[in-house]
Amino acid sequence: MGRVGNFGRRFAVLVLLPATLPFSASLGGTAHAQSLTDRFSSTLEVVQEGLDVLWPDELKKRGVQARLGVGLGWLPEYVGSSDLQFRALPIVDIRYKDIWRLNGTTFTYNVYKKNHWEIGPLLNLHFGRKQSKDRVLHGMGDIPPTLQVGAFARYSTSSMLAFLDIRQSLGAGQGFTVNATVGHGIMKIGDFAAGFGIKAKWYSKQAMQTNFGVTAEQAANSEVGLSIFHPRAGFSEVSGNLLGVYRVNDYTRLFGLVSVGKLVGDAGNSPLTGGEGGFGSNTITTVGGAVVWQF
Repeated sequence: MGRVGNFGRRFAVLVLLPATLPFSASLGGTAHAQSLTDRFSSTLEVVQEGLDVLWPDELKKRGVQARLGVGLGWLPEYVGSSDLQFRALPIVDIRYKDIWRLNGTTFTYNVYKKNHWEIGPLLNLHFGRKQSKDRVLHGMGDIPPTLQVGAFARYSTSSMLAFLDIRQSLGAGQGFTVNATVGHGIMKIGDFAAGFGIKAKWYSKQAMQTNFGVTAEQAANSEVGLSIFHPRAGFSEVSGNLLGVYRVNDYTRLFGLVSVGKLVGDAGNSPLTGGEGGFGSNTITTVGGAVVWQF
């Protein structure tokens, strides 16, 4: 029970930013990669943090350590799309002691660490969305990449972890967002372990409009005849994530992830997703795997 409790103590970080594939196009610069990144870059942490969940002492608290890998899996063409795309993408996780960490596109810095708490600022590179990626997006215009600044707080015990972050975008109309996650380990047998977590996302009105809204100009230019839609601020998504990790040797780990997400509120009512007469889907089911090496 003690080992399972330690597993659960860290699992929530995995699915915090989450809810699709465990890999990211954070290093990709093409239009194709940018259009996909919005959906799964946050879930890159599912794989990278998985090693912390199962074997938290593997990366010693001395100097710079790194984990590198590659992931394979299926993910939506854009958030709310009913079409899936198979991708192979890089995994990058670099950290210095317990002080700073570059995890995919997100940089965090611990300024407070005591007892069960960790608190600090964050900086994230948020990729945009290319209208050329999917016929449904033709006429919507591109959403450019932007930086997000914010803060995070993590509270952990011997059996659970709760994680919250807030982000303010510096451009691209991405507005203000909040991400929250709780999770727990469910089993650990030898070199295999599994855990489950639930995550929720909240978008400001501006972020909702940019990602799920349709202006009059966009409706007029839409190739598929999208209707005008002005969403309100609110929760945009909830998801459940089941992660399995197998320790091959001291340096290699294999990961598997099954994630089921649901677009809610006005995000789910958008014509871009599964709303009435919509061209997408409100349910996002994703399956993927990855291999990671640590140095």
